[in-house]
Parts: sequence; C-alpha cells; structure tokens
Amino acid sequence: MGQHRNVLRLHEDFATLRWLKDFEQDAFGFQQKVEDIDRRLGTVFIQAFDDASDLEHAFKLLDMFGSLLERPVIAADAADKYSVLISMFSRALDHARLIYSRHIQTELKLGSPPVHKNMPPVAGALCWARELRARIQVPFDHFRRIPHLCVSVPAKLLYDHLDSFSLINLIFFLWYQEKLYADWSQTVSEKSQYNLTQPLIRRDPETKLVTVNFDPQLVLVLREVSYLSGSRLGAIPPPAAEIYSSKESYRQLAANLELMVNRYNKVLKTVLEVEYPLIQEQLRLNLGTGKGELSDVPMVLMLLAESRGCSCTVDCWGVWDHISMVMDDVHDLEQRIQKAKNNVEEIQTIVGSWASPIFVRRDCKTESLLSLEDCQDRLERRYSLVRESGQRIHLLVKENQSLLLADPASDIWKAYVDYVDEIVLDGFFTAIECSLKYLLENTDPKAGLAPLFEVQLDLVIPDLIFQPSLDPGTNDGFYNMVEGLLNDIYRISSLVPRLAEHSGFLHYQVRGCGAPSCWWQ
Repeated sequence: MGQHRNVLRLHEDFATLRWLKDFEQDAFGFQQKVEDIDRRLGTVFIQAFDDASDLEHAFKLLDMFGSLLERPVIAADAADKYSVLISMFSRALDHARLIYSRHIQTELKLGSPPVHKNMPPVAGALCWARELRARIQVPFDHFRRIPHLCVSVPAKLLYDHLDSFSLINLIFFLWYQEKLYADWSQTVSEKSQYNLTQPLIRRDPETKLVTVNFDPQLVLVLREVSYLSGSRLGAIPPPAAEIYSSKESYRQLAANLELMVNRYNKVLKTVLEVEYPLIQEQLRLNLGTGKGELSDVPMVLMLLAESRGCSCTVDCWGVWDHISMVMDDVHDLEQRIQKAKNNVEEIQTIVGSWASPIFVRRDCKTESLLSLEDCQDRLERRYSLVRESGQRIHLLVKENQSLLLADPASDIWKAYVDYVDEIVLDGFFTAIECSLKYLLENTDPKAGLAPLFEVQLDLVIPDLIFQPSLDPGTNDGFYNMVEGLLNDIYRISSLVPRLAEHSGFLHYQVRGCGAPSCWWQ
C-alpha cells in the first residue's frame, strides 16, 4: 500500500508540472554563468591580443582559443581585433617587400647574393628565398585556417586578395629559384672541368713556396651539391654530380696534399742559407718542375683513377702511388732537416754550458779570497767537461752529415762545417771571456770589493820578503801564478779538435802568436 501511494504522488507531481519551473530556473542560472565565463575569456583574449608583438604571437593566440572564438560573446569581443590582424599582416607584407628590395640592391652591388654564414652562394640564395616566402606564406596559411573570419564582406574581399597574392608570390619565388638554379647549372660544368685540369701543386715563382691547387670553386661545387641534392629543384649537372660522388677521395687527397705541402714549406721557411745547398737537389726531386712530378699532374686524373679502380697502374699515371712516394720523401726530408737543426741547437746548448768562471772565490762568498787550494780540482773538472762536450759535438756533426746526405769532401759541406765551427768558436770566446771578466771585476779597485789575492810580507833579517814574490822574473812569484791561471783559462780551447779540419788547425787555440788575444783563429 505504501508503494502505491508513492506512485500516486509522483503521478500527481508530473501532472501539475511543478518540476518544469525548477528546471527553467536552473537552466537560466547555468546560462548566466556560461555567459559570464565567456565575457571573462573575451577580456583575456583582448588583453593577450593587445600584448602580442607580431603576427606569429597573434596567430598562436588564435590557435590557443580555437573554437572558443566562435562563441557569440567571445566572437563579439574578438571581432574588432581581426581588422588589427589584417593591418599587421599588411605591414608584414610591406616589410617583406623592403627586405627583398634591399637584398636585390646588395646583390647588384656585391655581384652575388648575400647569404647566411658558411653557406655557398646558390644554396644560400635559395634558402633566403624560401625563408622570405615562408615569412609571407605562413601568416597567409593561418588566415585560411580561421573559418569564422569569412562572415563579413571585407573579410571575403581580403581572402580574394590573399588568394591572388599567394599565386603571384608562388610564381615569383619559383621563378627566382629556378633562375638561380639554371644560372648555376650553366656555369658549374665549365668551371669544374677547368679546375680539374689544373695541376695538383702550384709553386710561387718568387717565394718558391707551394700550395695545394684545390681551387675554391671545386669546394663550392661540393658544398652546393650537398645542399641542393635534396632541394628537388632539378637534376644536378653530371659534372657536378660526378665530382660529388668522389667527394671522399677529394677530401683525402686535399688533406694528404695539405699535410705534405705544410711540411715542404716548413723546410723552405726554416732552412738556413748554409743548409740550403745541401738539400737543394732533394727539394727539386720531391716537388720540382720536372715531367711527371706533382706540379704536372692534373687533378682530373685523381677522379679517373678513383672511378676506374686503377690507382697504381700505368694507365692512370700511378697518381696515388706517386703521391704516396712524394709524401714519404717530403716527410723524411722534413724529419731529417728538423733533426739536424735540433743537433745544432744541442751544440749551442753545450757550448753555452761552458760560460761560467773557472776560478771563483772560496765558497763563492764576496768577502773570501780566490780559492787556490781547489783550483786544480776545478780546472780538471772543467777540462773533463770540455773534452766530453767536444766528443759529443763531433758526433752530432757527423750525424748531420748523414742526415743531410752530404759529401764530406764537397765545398758546400765544408761551408756548413765552418758554420758549426763558428758556433763552437763563439762558445770558447764566451767561456774564456766569462772567466777573464770575473778576474777583472774582482780586482778592480774602483769596484770596492774585497781582495781576490793575498800576498804576505815577512821580515827575514835583514830583508823584507813578499810571499809569494812580487818580482816578475821569479818562477813561483805572484806574476807567474796569475799568468798560470790565465794560461789555464785559455787552454780549454785546445781540448776540442777543430771541426773545420780544412782550416789547417788541430784545435781552437793558436800557439806562438805572442799575445793572449791571439788564442783563436
């Protein structure tokens, strides 16, 4: 019975339609809330649109709102902004025209179109054209994706105008790109063939330095093909495609030749005047101007050798084999010359080690006397050092003769030996000068230094006697002692056999000249 009464009550409620009034009130309240949200969204859209700095940000904002812009309240708020969007697009078109005009003027002034950094001319110009076209086409495509913009007559007229502009824009850029590509295709074959017939190596007639004759035009061809191979603008010209197919071979060739040329030029730049006659013939054999040398081998043969698979055959002149042989010869020559120079530097270091006083004060103190007790010991140590150094110097000179492939009886080798002999002679001069200068400075009364020598005055009735004696003729007197020290200093130059045997002297000291200043010759 209870359930029956509930059913009757529900039937009575539906019959009186009281629920319909409640539903209408709830629906009206919901609609008011939706409209309020739409008004808020419209306010947000207007604020964001006003803050947009350019077309890109404005279209991003439109994409973010999407279909919300079709809602009546938001559409009413956004309607005024479409005219602003059209004005922004118009300004963008004007700016694109200005960019194009400046680009064309710069191209006429420079003779080639300005391109992005590190890009080749043609590919760079085509890239610029695509970028400028995208600068216009992208906003236009965004306009076409706004269907609710076509509700007004001005918007429809704008679309018609944009359609015609898009067609003109497409035709123009296609013409510009095809013209660039066609001009490049006509000239690339001739330039490539000319550069491939040039020698591998080029020599400067004045400096005699050599350079790799890998013309920048060939580098540009490789770079252009690399950029243009995926551009779908047309077929790559056969000569350019053939060069590009062997790009790895050209890269290895250029790298190897560049390494060889750097070594060769290093030899020419660092070789001394006295060394050059010794290696002149070797330089000529390596990279001279004779028949069959690298300076006569056209670069196109490298491509032929690679394409025919005959890198070391007579049919292809044995180009790769010849390059390998020349590279080894140049490397060997550079290493030998550098080793010879290192040996000369070692000789200079050796003779420089002699430049210290043989005799010094006791314990190297400024107030002490000259240490006569250990003079002999110091002298023997210095003599031993000079003798060992002399043996080492002779071994280094002999090694240089082998390194430079020199004939010991030739005049050019004798001139080289004289050059090294002069280094040793200067070393002895400096060493002796250093010891003499030490004695002079420490016996100069004006210097105000402590005495270097000591002489005692003894009373031996009925005479006064100096110890050691100051009489010049006394064997063990002071003058004899000083002269002995000087002779010991000069004698170091007699401990090394003369390098320049053709000079007629056995060593670097000349006896019987009658004066200490005549110790050298």
